[in-house]
Amino acid sequence: MTDEDLSDLPGPVRAELTRLRAERVVFVAEREKLLAQLREADENGRALLADRDRLAARVAEFEGRVLDADEQEAQDAALRAELASARTERDALRAEVSRTRAERDRLRLRLLDAELALAGATPTPVAAAPTSAAGDNDRVAAAEAQAAHLARELAATRATVSWRVTAPLRAVRRRGRAR
Repeated sequence: MTDEDLSDLPGPVRAELTRLRAERVVFVAEREKLLAQLREADENGRALLADRDRLAARVAEFEGRVLDADEQEAQDAALRAELASARTERDALRAEVSRTRAERDRLRLRLLDAELALAGATPTPVAAAPTSAAGDNDRVAAAEAQAAHLARELAATRATVSWRVTAPLRAVRRRGRAR
C-alpha cells in the first residue's frame, strides 16, 4: 500500500497502520542488531574453541613431559646405581693394580740382581770416609770409585731386557705425572 491508498482509509486505521510500520522498522533494526550480535558470538565461540584446542594440546604436551620426567628420574636412578657399581669396581681394580705393581717391582729387583750376577758385577761395599785432613784425597777417591760403581750399575740396569721392555710404561707414567 502506498500513501495514496492510505488516504482512502479512515483516520484511526491509518494511524494504526503507521504505528505498525514504525514498529516494523524498529523490529527490523532490532533483528539486524541481534543478527550482528549472533554473528559476533559465533565468531567468539569459534575463537574460544580454537583456544580450547590449543590449550588441550599444551596440556597433553605437558602431561607427556611429566611422564618423560618420571622416566628420566628412573633412568637417573639407574645410572647412579651403575656409577656406584663402576666406582666400587674401579677401587677394587686400583687396589689390584697397586698389589701387582708391588709384585712387579719386587720381581724387577730380583731380575736385576740376577742379571748383575750373570754379568759378573758384584756390588762393592762403600768404605767409611776418613775424618782427617790428610784423608780428603782418600774421600775424593772413594767418592769417585762409588760414583763409577753406581754408573756401571745404572748402565747394567739400562742394558737389561726388563728395562727395555718396560720403557713404554715409564713413558706413559711420565706423561700422566706431567698433567
